[in-house]
Amino acid sequence: MLRASLISLIALGVVAQEPAKAPATATAPAQAAAPVQAPVSAPKPEEVVLAKVGGEPITEADFQAAFHLLPQQEQMQILMLQGGKEEFVKRMAESKLLAVKAKRMELDKTPEFQRAVDRTRDDLLAREFLAKESEALQKKLVVSEADVHAFYEKNKDRFKQPELASVRHILVSVKHEGDAKGLSEAEAKAKVAKIQAELKKGAKFEAMAEKYSDDPGSKENGGLYKDADPSEWAPEFGTAARTQPIGKVGAPVKTQFGYHLIKVESRKAARQVPFEEAKSVAEQGAQRERQAAVWNELMDSLRKEIPFELVTPATKPAVAAPKPAEAPKPAEAPKPAEAPKGGAR
Repeated sequence: MLRASLISLIALGVVAQEPAKAPATATAPAQAAAPVQAPVSAPKPEEVVLAKVGGEPITEADFQAAFHLLPQQEQMQILMLQGGKEEFVKRMAESKLLAVKAKRMELDKTPEFQRAVDRTRDDLLAREFLAKESEALQKKLVVSEADVHAFYEKNKDRFKQPELASVRHILVSVKHEGDAKGLSEAEAKAKVAKIQAELKKGAKFEAMAEKYSDDPGSKENGGLYKDADPSEWAPEFGTAARTQPIGKVGAPVKTQFGYHLIKVESRKAARQVPFEEAKSVAEQGAQRERQAAVWNELMDSLRKEIPFELVTPATKPAVAAPKPAEAPKPAEAPKPAEAPKGGAR
């Protein structure tokens, strides 16, 4: 496996950095043969000190542990670049220097730090679990030719190529309202007429584009946009690209950018991209789909084993604004005494 090979390369790198011992000089034969000494075993990684900061060592074992947390591309850079390991150890020592200072300030005793430690611990444990299950997961991630073909058939709409056009154009831009610099409508039309006259005299369209066009995206390429989707251009420009006769310069086309002289070089009809041509893209899609399926399967199996719940915090009820004090009701006027029933006698 790649991880094992990298460990081997590290070991080789460590050996290569050890100074070669000078050959022993010849000496007179001893009167008595010296006793044969047992070979000295190589020191263990945790015994090889690479740096010391505040009295705390950084060992070869520390280096290897940090090294294997890096992405494979960064690992290879460290192994291949001269002095790469030494620079990485220096960065580790500088990080340790900051950590020692933080300890002296007792920043490791804050609740925020403890939460960060717990979060990092969980991430490392998750990584260790995935590494342990790596072989079984890799087998499930294998995508066959049949899987790729099935993905292509299921997602044929993704492999439809729209109508494409290759065009050259010369843009004569018109200044917008409020701009201090640029050509007015009349000046732009006069410049377009001048370019048309030169083209009629035999000037090459590519040369005219390089000389006069205000489009920086195509100017140096003779005004060329090759195999592009006309629907992605300004509507007026796209319509001209679809309808103008091939090989002829059309009438000036006005867009929000100014006036265009357009020459359509070729058009390709919309088509369904065949499987063999789309295979590499379909393979990437099938691989992503398989990765998602394997991950979901793993998560489902773990949820059956371990209680799992995503809790949405209950929204607190909005505090009702206090009702304005009601104005006191006006006192009712006393009702007039009722006349005695039966009337006056």
